[in-house]
Amino acid sequence: MSKAYRSQNIFFALGVLCTLTVYDGNRFYALSRAKERVKDIDRKSGSVQPVAIGYAAQEIKRIFKEEGVTQAVIQLGDTVVNMGRTRRIGIQNPFTKSKVNFAFLDIGEKAMVTLNRNELSESVDCRYHLASVTIIGKDAVQLSKLCYTVSGYSLNEALAFLKGTEFEAILVTKDEQVFTTCGLSRERQIAA
Repeated sequence: MSKAYRSQNIFFALGVLCTLTVYDGNRFYALSRAKERVKDIDRKSGSVQPVAIGYAAQEIKRIFKEEGVTQAVIQLGDTVVNMGRTRRIGIQNPFTKSKVNFAFLDIGEKAMVTLNRNELSESVDCRYHLASVTIIGKDAVQLSKLCYTVSGYSLNEALAFLKGTEFEAILVTKDEQVFTTCGLSRERQIAA
């Protein structure tokens, strides 16, 4: 097996740390075009919006495909889009200020968005007990919207809402209990 070469671009935009890692295709132009597109979205959005971050991630994926990239990891803050082979992605512990992962998830050609309690709206009613919501699916824009919706639900409401959908989720309660949707439990994709 030959060694996989990668090119990486790390920068700050949309209020988050952005890390773009490309393993194949026209790496130089893919990274250059993607960074410029994110900076353009940042200028036009005017504020840090999770949907803008999701949109930027999907735009990067589109650009990468145009440049022949089939293997890449796009990470804009807590929004991750994986292209190609399955990779292990960390999920940040919502109870620490440092960037420590409490679990890892193996994802294939999917996106994953995490919303931690320090990012949750203060208007969310205190009776809800979610400290962190991680949702896995195909479209980062849709996942960003869904994370905010689910963060306003109780644990049981969130699990019921996600049941039977194409999405998988990891929900962490304020008392540090971890719950997953049935698909993740069955596939045993989570490693602590």
